[in-house]
Amino acid sequence: MQMTAAEHKRFKEIKENNDLGHESAKFMAELHSKYYNHQYFLPCSCSASTWKQWIAQLNDVWDNGYTAST
Repeated sequence: MQMTAAEHKRFKEIKENNDLGHESAKFMAELHSKYYNHQYFLPCSCSASTWKQWIAQLNDVWDNGYTAST
């Protein structure tokens, strides 16, 4: 599976800036629900193990590059 070009770019910016602010967290939760086929849910910022797992999984998707279509 691959992200769209826009998702890929935004996720790269989040990674480069080490940004896990509220808006970035919402974006990553949306991506995770999309690519891992579950209902949207925003984990608590105190749930480090969930965030670490989700980020690792999204990194796997990000590593696959992006599609030209949106």
